Amino acid sequence: MKTNRRKFIQGLTAASAGLIIPASCTSKANTENSKNEAPSIHSKNKPVKSNHDVVVVGAGLSGLHAAMLLEEQGYDVQVIEGRNRLGGRVYTLNDVPGKPEAAGEYIGANYARMRNTVEKLGLEMHSPDMGGGANRPWLYNIKGEYITAKNWESHKFNPLEGEDRTLLPHRYLSTISNRDNPLQDKPLNAWLEDEYHKYDIPHDQYLRSKGVNEETIKLMNVVIHAGGMHNTSAMNELRRYHVMNFSSGKTTFPDGTSWKMIKGGNSLLPEAMAGSLKNEVQLGRTVVGFKEADGVVQVSCADGSEYTAKQVVCSIPITVLKNVTFDPVVQGITKDAINEMDYGLSVQAHFLITEPFWEQDGMDPNMWTDGPLERFAVRTKRDPSDPDAGLAFINGPESLKFRLMTDDQVFSYVENKLAEIRPSTKGKLKRIMIQSCERDIHGAGDWVYWQPGQVKKYANHMRKNHGNIHFCGEHTAIMERGMEGAFESGERAALDIILNA
Repeated sequence: MKTNRRKFIQGLTAASAGLIIPASCTSKANTENSKNEAPSIHSKNKPVKSNHDVVVVGAGLSGLHAAMLLEEQGYDVQVIEGRNRLGGRVYTLNDVPGKPEAAGEYIGANYARMRNTVEKLGLEMHSPDMGGGANRPWLYNIKGEYITAKNWESHKFNPLEGEDRTLLPHRYLSTISNRDNPLQDKPLNAWLEDEYHKYDIPHDQYLRSKGVNEETIKLMNVVIHAGGMHNTSAMNELRRYHVMNFSSGKTTFPDGTSWKMIKGGNSLLPEAMAGSLKNEVQLGRTVVGFKEADGVVQVSCADGSEYTAKQVVCSIPITVLKNVTFDPVVQGITKDAINEMDYGLSVQAHFLITEPFWEQDGMDPNMWTDGPLERFAVRTKRDPSDPDAGLAFINGPESLKFRLMTDDQVFSYVENKLAEIRPSTKGKLKRIMIQSCERDIHGAGDWVYWQPGQVKKYANHMRKNHGNIHFCGEHTAIMERGMEGAFESGERAALDIILNA
């Protein structure tokens, strides 16, 4: 097989012309949402044995992007996926009013690879209602007391001083963490340099060194998407905001906006990517082992299916790899990373709201708390005819307890806590679904976070292949994070094969 390397590189450059190229989940609902599967892609009942040039493990954005690039260069590529749907952490919740995204919500104007793929596949994008998330008007419940946004500046629980007292609690982490960011104005790969290893320390320790008081750190801990302020590296947070701010104001869509979503739901993108491939994506193929001998890799699945290929692209989340066998075995730093790294945790409890409880108590419907419930919000409607829906969102250390609960127990816990702090909600919620990447055996969590010391130890080794197995996924990205980080990593894995195999 011949590969025109120059043409391939030129194609990548042309695809991103005019854009900045800085160089997500499944639910544990009672029934599988079949609407999220492309009509022509489905699980097979019988185990199979097949041979290909490349087997791609994982039908998320990174795996599918790698597959598309490899197929364009003439490789026979087979994608296999453990779930019974496509997309990985990109997952439109079609059974929830408003069809919210479980993860992978917004497409940034600087997401060059992703934008190119969306346009190439003929999908439409639209500007989202940016009233959700951090822009939502919150009613705060702090230390058991309700506080409105307009009263926060003068409130006795406000731990800040001077002009900072105007800063609202949900903005603490993103604003204060990014002040005097040592990565500011540096290239997006600067976080890997030795000179920044001194920031690879617990984030709360870093903040204390900047004079941040304990009460402020406690409020910041509500939204930390990790194991806690003490358990995430300051470099992890500094890098996160560096990436977010890098292209702010520098790149926009043609209409001047900075963010888009795919019309009809972001799940349409991985479905279209899979549909563009020659070989049908095989769903329900949970990989349990890799064995390489004489330059050929055998991929074994839990259902007895076996796939062989000269090269493998593996997008399995790094912590899930501890459940997969390798022959020859993985050793050294890669083995340590598999055993020690972790993903941010969260649980979403989705409800129909049968009556507008906020009309009963006269308070804003959206609550941000420093208690075990954390956040409860009424979703912004995309269609006026949609019924009201509510979302309890608990992440970080508070979500750890849910590992020990069934879905019914999660619902009961959330309902009881809501009724305690907001009695008007009692009897006005109807259960829809529990969504959690961490509760999915294929997911491990929302996205990788670096614990103190792990940037120095592992960050420069995440992209090392194991024989003919090439790892990708957002945990291996250097320049970007999130969905564009997934595309970046898939592109790098494909290049490894095309240029070096």
